Amino acid sequence: MPVPPLIESDLYRAAHRQLVQNRSRARMGVRRSGYLLQGLLACSECRYAYYGKTTRQKGAGGRVRDFIYYRCSGTDGYRFGGERICTNPQITGKFIEPSVWTEVCTLLKNPLRLEHAFQKKVAVGSSPEHLEILKAKLSKLQRGLERLIDTYSEGAIEKEQFTPRLSRTKAQIAELEAGIRAQAEGADRRQELQSLVDHFRKLANHLGPGVENADWDRRREIIRSLVERVDIGLADLMIVFRVPQGTAVSTTDPVVVKLPRP
Repeated sequence: MPVPPLIESDLYRAAHRQLVQNRSRARMGVRRSGYLLQGLLACSECRYAYYGKTTRQKGAGGRVRDFIYYRCSGTDGYRFGGERICTNPQITGKFIEPSVWTEVCTLLKNPLRLEHAFQKKVAVGSSPEHLEILKAKLSKLQRGLERLIDTYSEGAIEKEQFTPRLSRTKAQIAELEAGIRAQAEGADRRQELQSLVDHFRKLANHLGPGVENADWDRRREIIRSLVERVDIGLADLMIVFRVPQGTAVSTTDPVVVKLPRP
């Protein structure tokens, strides 16, 4: 037995035409692209993500306009049974978005800043010459240790003299070996950082001059390709840049930007 139609044929065809028009307009219309830093922000206090939100308020001259904020998920009590777990304040998009973009542009214009930041942390005397001096001292101590053991084995010194001298020499050897490892790691780090500087320099050349004037979509693309994450603390935010795959440097030293907290 045929089921009677729920609506008349003319009404169905009219609704179908309207649906097709709505879909076409939606494709042609301007859609909101989201938030510039969405998915990159994390709270340093509770480790939950910051998310973007838009509020409509009165701005200068009493005109109603949209304001963008980024808010820590940990401050939303409804997510945690009615009680928030974090007190880190929200931050205005008007501040954080230009701040991150400025640091990205600065890195592209001057990738050597990564190398300069590292050099400030390298210990005084860190050089190939200093490494050779440490190795020579280590070799001398190791020979001295061998002679000390031989002397004790031959019965030339008593155990009461041997034991403290042995412990002291072994401690000195361990300290020198740690210093040599640090020097070698520093040399490897410098080489990797040079590769990193070259990587960012090539990227800057590829993007071309005037990158700081890129439109919103281009900025978002560049930021997401260069920024690993942005940690937001109570007093500052730290921008950690991505590094190319295949390098021994797992991350760059973060760039710290002070927050305009009251």
